[in-house]
Amino acid sequence: TLRKMLKDSTKSPEFVKTVPKRGYQLICSVERLSPFSTDSNTDVEESASEHEAPAVELEASDTPPTEIVTDTTADLEPQVEPTKTQPKPASNTINWLPRVIIFLSLLLPVCVLLFTNPAESQFRQIGEYQNVPVMTPVNHPQINNWLPSIEQCIERYVKHHAEDSLPVEVIA
Repeated sequence: TLRKMLKDSTKSPEFVKTVPKRGYQLICSVERLSPFSTDSNTDVEESASEHEAPAVELEASDTPPTEIVTDTTADLEPQVEPTKTQPKPASNTINWLPRVIIFLSLLLPVCVLLFTNPAESQFRQIGEYQNVPVMTPVNHPQINNWLPSIEQCIERYVKHHAEDSLPVEVIA
Protein backbone atom coordinates (compact mmCIF):
# COMPACT_ATOMS: atom_id res chain seq x y z
CA THR A 1 0.00 0.00 0.00
CA LEU A 2 0.99 3.66 -0.24
CA ARG A 3 1.53 3.91 3.50
CA LYS A 4 3.98 0.99 3.44
CA MET A 5 5.91 2.37 0.46
CA LEU A 6 6.27 5.75 2.16
CA LYS A 7 7.00 4.10 5.52
CA ASP A 8 4.37 6.35 7.04
CA SER A 9 3.03 5.47 10.48
CA THR A 10 -0.70 5.52 11.22
CA LYS A 11 -0.20 6.99 14.70
CA SER A 12 1.87 10.01 13.61
CA PRO A 13 1.54 10.33 9.82
CA GLU A 14 3.87 12.50 7.78
CA PHE A 15 2.40 11.99 4.32
CA VAL A 16 -1.11 10.48 4.37
CA LYS A 17 -3.79 11.13 7.00
CA THR A 18 -6.87 8.93 7.43
CA VAL A 19 -10.12 10.89 7.50
CA PRO A 20 -13.00 8.90 9.09
CA LYS A 21 -15.85 8.05 6.68
CA ARG A 22 -14.15 10.08 3.93
CA GLY A 23 -10.95 8.28 2.98
CA TYR A 24 -7.42 9.64 2.97
CA GLN A 25 -5.93 13.10 2.87
CA LEU A 26 -2.46 13.96 1.62
CA ILE A 27 -0.78 16.20 4.21
CA CYS A 28 2.62 16.73 2.57
CA SER A 29 3.71 18.91 -0.32
CA VAL A 30 4.23 17.39 -3.74
CA GLU A 31 6.45 18.69 -6.52
CA ARG A 32 7.36 17.41 -9.92
CA LEU A 33 11.02 16.42 -10.26
CA SER A 34 13.18 15.93 -13.31
CA PRO A 35 14.70 12.44 -13.08
CA PHE A 36 18.02 13.53 -14.68
CA SER A 37 18.59 16.62 -12.56
CA THR A 38 21.24 16.25 -9.82
CA ASP A 39 20.47 19.60 -8.20
CA SER A 40 16.83 18.66 -7.73
CA ASN A 41 17.53 16.93 -4.40
CA THR A 42 18.71 20.14 -2.76
CA ASP A 43 15.85 22.09 -4.34
CA VAL A 44 13.32 19.60 -2.96
CA GLU A 45 14.68 19.93 0.57
CA GLU A 46 14.51 23.73 0.40
CA SER A 47 11.04 23.79 -1.14
CA ALA A 48 9.75 21.19 1.34
CA SER A 49 10.47 23.51 4.24
CA GLU A 50 8.75 26.39 2.38
CA HIS A 51 5.61 24.33 1.62
CA GLU A 52 5.05 22.86 5.08
CA ALA A 53 2.85 25.75 6.14
CA PRO A 54 0.42 25.40 3.18
CA ALA A 55 0.12 21.67 3.94
CA VAL A 56 -1.05 22.50 7.44
CA GLU A 57 -3.49 25.03 5.99
CA LEU A 58 -4.93 22.33 3.72
CA GLU A 59 -5.53 20.16 6.74
CA ALA A 60 -7.41 22.88 8.58
CA SER A 61 -9.47 24.06 5.58
CA ASP A 62 -13.16 23.24 5.16
CA THR A 63 -12.79 21.79 1.65
CA PRO A 64 -13.73 18.13 1.31
CA PRO A 65 -10.74 15.81 1.46
CA THR A 66 -11.79 13.99 -1.71
CA GLU A 67 -10.99 17.11 -3.73
CA ILE A 68 -7.54 17.24 -2.22
CA VAL A 69 -6.93 13.61 -2.98
CA THR A 70 -8.01 13.97 -6.59
CA ASP A 71 -5.86 17.09 -7.04
CA THR A 72 -2.74 15.57 -5.51
CA THR A 73 -2.88 12.05 -6.89
CA ALA A 74 -1.92 13.25 -10.36
CA ASP A 75 1.13 14.98 -8.90
CA LEU A 76 1.99 12.13 -6.55
CA GLU A 77 2.60 9.52 -9.23
CA PRO A 78 5.63 11.19 -10.91
CA GLN A 79 7.32 11.55 -7.52
CA VAL A 80 7.61 7.81 -7.00
CA GLU A 81 10.80 6.61 -8.66
CA PRO A 82 11.43 2.89 -9.10
CA THR A 83 14.23 1.66 -6.93
CA LYS A 84 16.92 -0.17 -8.79
CA THR A 85 17.82 -3.45 -7.18
CA GLN A 86 21.27 -4.72 -7.84
CA PRO A 87 21.34 -8.39 -8.78
CA LYS A 88 23.13 -10.44 -6.16
CA PRO A 89 25.97 -12.58 -7.44
CA ALA A 90 25.10 -16.27 -7.31
CA SER A 91 27.00 -17.97 -4.55
CA ASN A 92 29.11 -20.80 -5.87
CA THR A 93 29.02 -22.65 -2.57
CA ILE A 94 25.33 -23.43 -2.95
CA ASN A 95 25.47 -24.39 -6.65
CA TRP A 96 28.24 -27.01 -6.38
CA LEU A 97 26.42 -29.33 -3.97
CA PRO A 98 23.60 -30.47 -6.33
CA ARG A 99 26.11 -30.89 -9.15
CA VAL A 100 28.35 -33.10 -7.05
CA ILE A 101 25.39 -35.22 -5.95
CA ILE A 102 24.24 -35.71 -9.56
CA PHE A 103 27.78 -36.55 -10.67
CA LEU A 104 28.18 -39.16 -7.93
CA SER A 105 24.77 -40.67 -8.62
CA LEU A 106 25.79 -41.17 -12.27
CA LEU A 107 29.29 -42.37 -11.44
CA LEU A 108 28.30 -45.02 -8.89
CA PRO A 109 26.43 -47.38 -11.29
CA VAL A 110 29.24 -47.08 -13.85
CA CYS A 111 31.81 -48.05 -11.21
CA VAL A 112 29.74 -51.06 -10.15
CA LEU A 113 29.52 -52.29 -13.74
CA LEU A 114 33.23 -51.78 -14.42
CA PHE A 115 34.79 -53.08 -11.23
CA THR A 116 32.62 -56.04 -10.29
CA ASN A 117 32.41 -59.35 -12.11
CA PRO A 118 29.27 -61.41 -12.01
CA ALA A 119 29.62 -64.81 -10.42
CA GLU A 120 30.26 -67.50 -13.01
CA SER A 121 27.50 -70.10 -12.98
CA GLN A 122 28.51 -73.73 -12.98
CA PHE A 123 26.43 -76.17 -14.98
CA ARG A 124 25.89 -79.92 -14.94
CA GLN A 125 24.75 -81.97 -17.88
CA ILE A 126 21.44 -83.79 -17.34
CA GLY A 127 21.02 -85.27 -20.81
CA GLU A 128 21.85 -85.17 -24.52
CA TYR A 129 19.26 -85.29 -27.29
CA GLN A 130 20.03 -85.15 -31.05
CA ASN A 131 23.70 -84.39 -30.16
CA VAL A 132 22.59 -81.28 -28.19
CA PRO A 133 23.69 -81.29 -24.53
CA VAL A 134 21.04 -80.22 -21.96
CA MET A 135 22.58 -78.32 -19.05
CA THR A 136 21.18 -77.03 -15.76
CA PRO A 137 22.78 -74.83 -13.07
CA VAL A 138 24.35 -76.68 -10.13
CA ASN A 139 22.19 -74.92 -7.56
CA HIS A 140 19.00 -75.55 -9.60
CA PRO A 141 16.52 -78.15 -8.27
CA GLN A 142 16.12 -81.49 -10.07
CA ILE A 143 13.98 -81.31 -13.24
CA ASN A 144 13.83 -85.02 -14.11
CA ASN A 145 10.05 -84.80 -14.64
CA TRP A 146 10.60 -82.23 -17.43
CA LEU A 147 13.15 -84.25 -19.40
CA PRO A 148 10.55 -85.82 -21.81
CA SER A 149 9.18 -82.33 -22.66
CA ILE A 150 12.70 -80.94 -23.18
CA GLU A 151 13.56 -83.89 -25.45
CA GLN A 152 10.38 -83.31 -27.49
CA CYS A 153 11.17 -79.57 -27.90
CA ILE A 154 14.72 -80.28 -29.10
CA GLU A 155 13.56 -82.93 -31.62
CA ARG A 156 10.90 -80.60 -33.09
CA TYR A 157 13.39 -77.72 -33.34
CA VAL A 158 15.92 -79.90 -35.16
CA LYS A 159 13.19 -81.23 -37.50
CA HIS A 160 11.86 -77.75 -38.45
CA HIS A 161 15.27 -76.09 -38.67
CA ALA A 162 17.14 -78.83 -40.52
CA GLU A 163 18.91 -76.47 -42.91
CA ASP A 164 19.87 -74.07 -40.06
CA SER A 165 22.62 -74.87 -37.61
CA LEU A 166 21.83 -77.00 -34.59
CA PRO A 167 21.81 -75.46 -31.12
CA VAL A 168 25.13 -75.71 -29.31
CA GLU A 169 23.53 -76.39 -25.93
CA VAL A 170 20.24 -76.02 -24.09
CA ILE A 171 20.16 -74.56 -20.60
CA ALA A 172 17.06 -75.65 -18.73
